[in-house]
Amino acid sequence: MATPKVVQYLIDKGLIHVEDWISIEMEARKTQTDPEILLVDQKKVSEIDLAKAKAELYELPFVDLANMDIPTETLAILPETAAQTHQVVPFERKGKNIKIAMVAPGNYRAIEAMDFWSKKEGLVAELYVTTLSGFHAALKKYKGFSEEVGEALDVIKEREVPQKKVQDRRPLTEIVKKAPVTKIVSLMIKEAADAGASDIHIEPGQKETRVRFRIDGILRKYLTLPSNLHASLISRIKVLARLQLDETRIPQDGRIRVDFGDGSVDLRVSTLPLLQSEKVVMRLLPSSTQIKGLEELGFAGAVLETLKKNTERPVGVMIISGPTGSGKSTTLYSMLETLNDESRNIITLEDPVEFLLAGINQVQVLPEVGLTFASGLRSILRQDPNIIMVGEIRDNETAELAIHAALTGHFMLSTIHAKDVLGVIPRLLDMHVEPFLISAALNTIMAQRLVRKICKACKEPLKVNDELIQEIKTELKALPPSVGKKVKQDDLTLYHGAGCPQCNDTGYKGRIVLCEVLTMNENMREIIRTGLSVDEIAKEMFGQGIPTLKQDGILKALAGITSIEEVMRVTRE
Repeated sequence: MATPKVVQYLIDKGLIHVEDWISIEMEARKTQTDPEILLVDQKKVSEIDLAKAKAELYELPFVDLANMDIPTETLAILPETAAQTHQVVPFERKGKNIKIAMVAPGNYRAIEAMDFWSKKEGLVAELYVTTLSGFHAALKKYKGFSEEVGEALDVIKEREVPQKKVQDRRPLTEIVKKAPVTKIVSLMIKEAADAGASDIHIEPGQKETRVRFRIDGILRKYLTLPSNLHASLISRIKVLARLQLDETRIPQDGRIRVDFGDGSVDLRVSTLPLLQSEKVVMRLLPSSTQIKGLEELGFAGAVLETLKKNTERPVGVMIISGPTGSGKSTTLYSMLETLNDESRNIITLEDPVEFLLAGINQVQVLPEVGLTFASGLRSILRQDPNIIMVGEIRDNETAELAIHAALTGHFMLSTIHAKDVLGVIPRLLDMHVEPFLISAALNTIMAQRLVRKICKACKEPLKVNDELIQEIKTELKALPPSVGKKVKQDDLTLYHGAGCPQCNDTGYKGRIVLCEVLTMNENMREIIRTGLSVDEIAKEMFGQGIPTLKQDGILKALAGITSIEEVMRVTRE
């Protein structure tokens, strides 16, 4: 509603004429229409100019919400009923600060309500002025995920029979298939795919079930559901993944493909029995068309050149090390895509098969029927392979078979759990692989981590303390000369993301790899044969002109790709 104060301001500013306002006011009374709507509809003043005038009058900033991507979790802070009642909407959150756009800055009841609500939630409200259409565009986003889930929950409540248990004699699979929970699971997967999540965690609690998405390596809560819905959720997911519904005592693994109107998504499902219920984690798997090249993953400079050169070797073992979630499988698939052509027979042995690659023979490990990494590798060697990829070297038998495969003229790719490049050879020795076999068969050792990339939309310079600057300078001085000479060590500008709607106020969007790599040469083979020395291996890596994981991270932080906090988070011991 246009207050007299706003009308007078518009007239004083020359945005509308007195005569126009009189006719608008008369029509508004006749039609019971908001005069502001008539002013805009009859083009007496533009909606943007009207909102900006209000902002100037009440000394508040203006924000255009019409095309703004507001995070779901930001909208969820304020109930939709409150947003509709007061014509306000939260659109951005940074820590304890919450930005709220309002249509009527002269509505003191709305201001008081927001002040009371924000204090109750432990937040500090920052008020903005927006247009009516911008407000309605933001309000429509309430109608998405949370409302559809709410509608499904309402259906479930309607179907509940209080204080009386009714035995349903239909098969459990049929009950689950037709229940409203089916819609909730579908919506959950669609929302996770749209948000770019890598995993969905469904965790039981005493009073509620918590649903979290892992986005850019960090878990975030997206939804809570009534605890009495948990068993139905798990059952529905088991049906989709073709798992045993009545088996809740042991972990189970399966796979799901969900088709939407505009595409599909593959998920790897893992159930885990807890004390009183089951937890489910669903890994969203990219399609083969989404597999990125090594450059897109973040490999660059001497590291990229070394990897490209070593993947073209016809024989030998290339091992990638790193903890779970460090992107090892993604790197392996990227290499396989590069090597995949008609002249090569490529066979993989995986647990589980994550990406389906055209032209590559992929084998799923099934220990329950005797198909282990070791037994599978024996069979693969009888299939005339050129290149073999084994998902992980876990034991002595697999390690020795991989080594012997390389020694008999095959190129092997695999992963191992080790902290860094220096830890790979000791891990193989722990598996009782002879040093002379390691030195003869190894081609390349690589270690990697994933760090979040700074959001480009809110990237800004960052001030860091002197202690951290000194630590960075020490690492830069230790760089191999071929790399260090390219770094301006007197200009140590670092960056971070301030947080914005495009990155859900995290300051980060996407991830990139940090890497160190070591090529096996005569010096390295001699070091392994004569007795392992970590210092000598480190010296050899330096001589090959390859930065360490931490140094690679610092170089990417100085380039403004990631933040120094991210680098320290993943590389500090």
